[in-house]
Amino acid sequence: MAEFLTVFQSPVDIIGFILFVLIFPVYHGIYPWLVGMLKNQAKRTRFDLFRESWIKRLLDNRDVMAAAQQTRNLTMVNSVLLSSSLILMGLTANFLIQIPQMENQIISPDAWITHPDALRVKLYLLIVAFALAFSFFMTSLRHLGHFVLIIGADSELIAEHQGDPVKYFSNLINRASHRYTLGGRSFYSAFPLFAWLFDPWAFLIITVIWGIKFINFQDFSYLIPRKNKLSKGE
Repeated sequence: MAEFLTVFQSPVDIIGFILFVLIFPVYHGIYPWLVGMLKNQAKRTRFDLFRESWIKRLLDNRDVMAAAQQTRNLTMVNSVLLSSSLILMGLTANFLIQIPQMENQIISPDAWITHPDALRVKLYLLIVAFALAFSFFMTSLRHLGHFVLIIGADSELIAEHQGDPVKYFSNLINRASHRYTLGGRSFYSAFPLFAWLFDPWAFLIITVIWGIKFINFQDFSYLIPRKNKLSKGE
């Protein structure tokens, strides 16, 4: 516990960390509940409906090839980000292992930009962020794989065992998309954590910027009213 507390070397560190916890784990933990409460404002609700409409068209036309082709890009992006998260996690872990050797080479602790114990904790947090990204992208790939493999299955057989085929396939592709989003957000969380290695103010500012971007621009874009310039002839 004492080693963990070394990261809080100033009030800015404390405020930044509290905001980081609220914006990343807490906000994304209650996000599904917020979507249920604010369905009309949530982008996720609309995109889930759009994907369900797309699945219905695919099943009606029995266009299995289109389903495979249209999910290919998401599969490729997931694979690239999955590999990137694993590589970054390994690089961060390697740097963490090198800290004891670096400590032996540096005589004066004042030569460190960040206290060695605080540096270790921040690197651990970065590893957790990359590990979460890896797990979310892996889960997204698993759902996409199931979707592509069985999209051509007999609809009556699916209805017998899983219920409405449109709902079943929509849930698969929506879960893949949601896990992809969480994987991307895990990568986003690495940006302020990386900045925290050098400057607590950068950590605080980037965390706030991501929070505003998520809540008002990406997830609930209509929570803050905006002027429609086109409707006013501007």
